[in-house]
Formats: sequence, C-alpha cells, structure tokens
Amino acid sequence: MHKDLHSTPEPTLVEKARRELETRFVTLVLPPGSVWTEGSLSELLDIGRTPVREAVVSMAMDGLVTVIRRAGIVVSEISVEDQMAVLDARRVLEKLVSIRAAVRSTDDERSQLLEMADGIQRAGESQQAEAYLQFHFQIKRFVAQCARNKFAARALRPLHTLSQRFYFAHHRAFNNLPVVGPAHAELTRAIVAGDESQVAQHCDNVSDIAEQFTRNLLGSSHAIRG
Repeated sequence: MHKDLHSTPEPTLVEKARRELETRFVTLVLPPGSVWTEGSLSELLDIGRTPVREAVVSMAMDGLVTVIRRAGIVVSEISVEDQMAVLDARRVLEKLVSIRAAVRSTDDERSQLLEMADGIQRAGESQQAEAYLQFHFQIKRFVAQCARNKFAARALRPLHTLSQRFYFAHHRAFNNLPVVGPAHAELTRAIVAGDESQVAQHCDNVSDIAEQFTRNLLGSSHAIRG
C-alpha cells in the first residue's frame, strides 16, 4: 500500500484501529461471514482492545460488521444487490461532494489532488489492484474533506469501504482497471480545474461504469463467503 500523499492530523488509536480494520475488510483478510472476537482483532492489529472495541462499534453502526452478544463480531457478506443500492447512494452523494470540492479546495489541496490523480491513473493502467484501491481510498476521503461537508463525508465512508471490498473481490472478473483508473483520474482533475459541469459529467461516467459492471454480475453470484 502507498503512503498517504497529503498531510493529516495524527490519527487517534481508535481511528488507526478502524483504518486498519477497513483495510483488512476491503482486502478480504477479514473474510465475509467470518466471526472474530475483540481479542483476536486486537492481536491481528497489535492494538489494544479498548480502541479496537470502539472501532468495531463504529463499523457496526455503518453495517460493515454485526456484533452478536456472546457469539462474536461477524463480518458482513458481499451481495450484488446490496452493492447496487450502495452505488445508488454514492451517485448522489459523490456528485455533491465533488462539486463542492471543485469550488472550495485550496490551491495546496488542488496540487495534492493532482498527485493523487496521476497515482490512480498509473495504478489503473499498470493493473495494480491494491495500489488502485489505496489511491481510491485517499482521493475519496480527501475530496470529501475538501468539500467541507462532514455529514456527507460521514455518509460516504462506509459506502466507499463496501464498494472497495466489492471491487477487490471481483476485480479479476471486471478486468477494467485500465478503464476505471483513468476515469477516476479525469474526475479528480476536473475537481482541480474547478469546472462544475465537467465534474458532474465525470461523476456520472464513474457511476455508470461501476453500475454496468455490477449489473453484469447479477444472476451469477449473489454472495461471496470466505
């Protein structure tokens, strides 16, 4: 995974635990349907139980895991139908934050976004799935930050995590990294340019690509289990 390209405040232990859990959630180290305990997750991350517990609670609120008393922490399954619902919500929210970021980003933020755009394009063209997902993670979080709308950012976080996991699980079947990498790069560059009309068009393009490839999976496999 690539190091973050933009400077952010030092994360708390809870935030660090959540990020580490999300990374393992996306890359299926925490397989769909698998059951964990606080202790096993704490050992996996080498982070204390208290911050892990708080991170798990926040992930449960976002539907990424389910906490079952006296049974454990169950990782959510992957569903094509659920992913279509995720994409419906992302289409609206991402256009909102992308247009706001196009207007509200500072010059320094625009420079950092350009670096990220180059990174995701290279990752896509060279078909490096994990690098692509890491840049996708960075760009989506940073654009939401640049939009200065904490409510939209909070709503988008689990949607992005679910989408990233879905893509990681199916990227070999999609086989479209050379398409999606440049598409996200073009959207990011439109945000940098401050062109609201182009941003809206590129947002629709990215959403259309994701929806089409997801629709292609309907009827084949409705869930993936670890």
